[in-house]
Amino acid sequence: STDGTLEKLRAWADRDARVRILRRDDGGLGGARNVGLDHACGRYIAFVDSDDWIDKNMFELLYRMMLEHHAQIAECSYRSFFPESVQEETPCTGACIESDAAQAISGMMDWKNFKAVVWNKLYAREVIGDIRFPENRLCEDEYTTYKFFCNAKRLVYLDVSKYNYDRTREDSLTNKKFNENNLDGCFALRERIDYLCEHGLEELEEKAINLYAWVVLDRLYLAYKNNTDGAKVRQTVKMIQDDIDYFKKRPIYPSYLEDMICISEKGLHGYGAKREAREEREKHA
Repeated sequence: STDGTLEKLRAWADRDARVRILRRDDGGLGGARNVGLDHACGRYIAFVDSDDWIDKNMFELLYRMMLEHHAQIAECSYRSFFPESVQEETPCTGACIESDAAQAISGMMDWKNFKAVVWNKLYAREVIGDIRFPENRLCEDEYTTYKFFCNAKRLVYLDVSKYNYDRTREDSLTNKKFNENNLDGCFALRERIDYLCEHGLEELEEKAINLYAWVVLDRLYLAYKNNTDGAKVRQTVKMIQDDIDYFKKRPIYPSYLEDMICISEKGLHGYGAKREAREEREKHA
């Protein structure tokens, strides 16, 4: 950090004994969160990313929601700050929704109410346990949040924005143009399919499979359009090739399966050419 952050932290630590300063080499966002988890000693855990800020009463509100609803995870909505505008993620109706793990994960996959992001929540320490974030990967939330949900008996969501998500920096992770690190999320979504089935949530398998298929096909097509064919692209193609017999037996949309078979048999460029031709036909239909 070059903006005097360390001095500001030291000033806070001098005023409040609960503040502890941890220093480490840069290991990405996941690594920073893991260090925090390894040193945390409280009953509750929360995450705030470095560009963002929270309303002053966010944690007070989420803590109260946890107590009132006997929940292990409480979540609120958020607002996004763009260079030219501020956008609410939801209608902010004030509605309160109780959920079990299966309902929350289903809502997460629909991007409705509960979200895959890790930072607009308050967690009881026990739902995190020894789960840690992958280091030096994008989409690290996708690897972990659903696992936290699986460990919760009850979750509560309040449709009020209390978290402020800064999207004004052109060099931020979410504003960078496509590169093959964007494929990290595909591996997370593939891992989630197996995890849900292994933890007794087979009713979510079909939704998880089709969301994974949509994302992996979309990301690989972007890789093709951007002439990106590095190691992670090849790993993603191989993952599909290794999985193709599995998906032929699973509840997957026929059009997705057809495209995945194309990737398995003809590789990235065969699939990209096929999809380009299909889009051209649809454009002139």
